[in-house]
Amino acid sequence: MKIALVGLGYWGEKILRNLVATCGPESVLGVDTEPGRLAFVRKFYPGVAVASSLSDALAAPEVRAVIVATPVQSHAALARLILESGRHVLVEKPLAANIVDAAGLAQLAHERELTAMVGHTFLFSPRVQVMTDVVDRGQIGRLHYLTTARLNLGLYRSDINVIWDLAPHDFSILFHVLKDFPVRVQTTARSSVRAGVPDVAFINLTFSSGVIASVVVSWRAPRKVRNVVLVGDLGTIVYDDTMPDEPIKVFDRGVMTTDSADFGENLLTYRYGDTIAPHVAPTEPLLLEIEHFVACVTTGAPCQSDAWFGLEVVRALAAADDSWRNGGVVVELDRSRSPQPSGEGLAR
Repeated sequence: MKIALVGLGYWGEKILRNLVATCGPESVLGVDTEPGRLAFVRKFYPGVAVASSLSDALAAPEVRAVIVATPVQSHAALARLILESGRHVLVEKPLAANIVDAAGLAQLAHERELTAMVGHTFLFSPRVQVMTDVVDRGQIGRLHYLTTARLNLGLYRSDINVIWDLAPHDFSILFHVLKDFPVRVQTTARSSVRAGVPDVAFINLTFSSGVIASVVVSWRAPRKVRNVVLVGDLGTIVYDDTMPDEPIKVFDRGVMTTDSADFGENLLTYRYGDTIAPHVAPTEPLLLEIEHFVACVTTGAPCQSDAWFGLEVVRALAAADDSWRNGGVVVELDRSRSPQPSGEGLAR
């Protein structure tokens, strides 16, 4: 079996390195229209075959799966060609540039009984998994609210705005941890460099459980910030992805109410307990993602970030985008009309 990788740019090179480590160079076919990128593969990965078009890759019967690492606007068309050819596909995030295309890909993969996975790499991060396990064990109690901040100075994208570029990471993390999707989205955004292309956005989400979340993304921050905070009634988790050591901290701190016999009203009591930093394995998330995709293709097992999950991320992105374009209005998401088959669409 060969796996073709379409797109050998910045992120494609990282995928290629992990794909070769997982499958071996003889099982990889690199695809790009730029001769310079194919020359890079020939020089540094001499055992990897190359092709200059997706059609050439699909003409090879030994190619059973394809990874798409191209600009967002091309995701839907390429993925559809791959699925229609009977191949499995892994599409970089986001799955597509609109809801209709994303839903169509999820449905097509379902009908053809093919693996369609989305590259939401943070779902395979040991750091995110430790955080999720702490929540699942009830260690911080019932969740009340979550905040995330994903900030940096650049890189400015010409094909998409900051919402479509950075928010997919945090949306996928939140949906995975909560095992739920938003019912309301509201966004305030600002275009400070190129007109009509927001480089900073403040996104508010409300979930069916009542949990609320605030997601801040920016290309205009002076320093890199990668931060997630989960607040429950028994404690708080702080996840700082820029920390090489102790990226996850669990704070046994909270607020309790007690009855006052003297005044007949509730009094607040603050609890200050221990702070724990769980051990986190240093494994590269992208390697785990590639290994998971290969396992799903070879065994037929369900994907942790399947196309139905990818569709829900696109649905939230589209709502956030629509909100700022319409002056920050609240966009309601009707969960009852979600097209995914029962039991699918949540990262397992």
